[in-house]
Amino acid sequence: MRVPLALIALVSWLLAAAAVAQPAGTAPPVAATGPATIPYADAAFGFEIQLPAGWEYDRTRFQEFERSIGLLRGRSPGGQQALQILVFHVPPEMKTGAGPEQVSLPSFEDWVVRFGRSLAEEANAPELKWDAFQAGGRVGALLTYSSKIGATETRTFTLCVPFDAATVWVLVHSGALLSAADGPALRQTFDAMAGSLKISYDPAELEHLAAAFERGRKVLGHLKKSAAALNVDEAPSYYDLSLGGRSIGYLTRALCREDLPVTGPDAPRQVTKPGLRVRERSWRFADDGTVRFSRLDLFCSDDLASELIESELVQIPAPDVRPQQLLIKTDQVVRKDDVLIVSRRTNLDLRLPEPAKPLSTGPVYLSLAWSRLLPLLMADAPHEQHAFAVFSPESRALLSQLVTPLGQRTIDGAAVSAFTVREGLVEPTSTLFADASGRLVRLEAGELLVRRASREEIEQRWGARRDEARKRFRLPAMD
Repeated sequence: MRVPLALIALVSWLLAAAAVAQPAGTAPPVAATGPATIPYADAAFGFEIQLPAGWEYDRTRFQEFERSIGLLRGRSPGGQQALQILVFHVPPEMKTGAGPEQVSLPSFEDWVVRFGRSLAEEANAPELKWDAFQAGGRVGALLTYSSKIGATETRTFTLCVPFDAATVWVLVHSGALLSAADGPALRQTFDAMAGSLKISYDPAELEHLAAAFERGRKVLGHLKKSAAALNVDEAPSYYDLSLGGRSIGYLTRALCREDLPVTGPDAPRQVTKPGLRVRERSWRFADDGTVRFSRLDLFCSDDLASELIESELVQIPAPDVRPQQLLIKTDQVVRKDDVLIVSRRTNLDLRLPEPAKPLSTGPVYLSLAWSRLLPLLMADAPHEQHAFAVFSPESRALLSQLVTPLGQRTIDGAAVSAFTVREGLVEPTSTLFADASGRLVRLEAGELLVRRASREEIEQRWGARRDEARKRFRLPAMD
């Protein structure tokens, strides 16, 4: 049966809205002897790229050009170099000729010429160089121009790569030329990034994803009818976190039924909504002595219409680092129906950041609270791919999550349900194992392993380091 075009359009909208940046856990460095790099992957548009390590990056979405979604901005230490990654939607246009008028997409070459011309005009560049450039197994175009900001000459490399007839991926890399060595160094950094690009975006996959979103919509429909009657195991769970076979910290998770007040404290009549509350706490311990504590509090009502997400990250410096100063990042997300509003700040902000634009969640949105019970919700689901739109606290944007039930497995002699989990169009998948109550037992995600453990094991391994970090800053018990 052919999937309706309306569903394919829905998937296209979800992927465009997701624009999410996630770290790629297994991508290799560009070169073993080259400059240090870090991996960056976007699950919505299906690509991975290696970026310079030590830069400051902002994954918040932005709009620099018309018909574009900005995915990432980066700046080198000192600000001499900067980069942006964007995705452009190429609109159809009316063509006239000897025959009747026709609506069609412009060729990639025509789009690049127009885009390059607008770039050169805006930068007041006297010359624009255009070269064919192969990246990610596809033939794109490299636009190069120089301009001046005051007395400082800057050079900009803009790589345009067609993902499909209506989608163009763009990397913009600029740098100030303060010495004769800066030009070659800038080009070397650009070539390393462009040469590492891996593309998994496949427009033919949209039709398959449309069917997966339809299956996800059915799961959500069943949840809306049965949420109030679902039994929740309220016993807390403890998990060891290991990376590359070495323990790096732990996670705790507790679920319970709770009524959330939806009226102010001064209201003459207090109104509450029943729903699911999830509390997660994690401690991670780095080799350099840095300790990171994170708190994630989730709530979603039984009617799925109201949601609250509160996250806090506390970075505790190593004892020998000066100054001894905490970094605290706080996010709050409030959703009513399909409108989601995100706010974020840190303890170092001199003023409140500008509020982010509201997000529209769409009809296949799964709240983070109920996602913690997804294995229970999909206990009787067919062993086919199901897709949902979820919110990512790390990138503060929507993410398409693909889940496929695998059936029963056995771990440590106990029966568990297994699922594969995939984020958007990025190929690496994770394998999740859950018990009969829907609680996580084990998660295998590349080099990351989340393994259920006892409280005694966690305390014996990490209790002393956690308590030392707390004592140094006189922090209260946070978990």
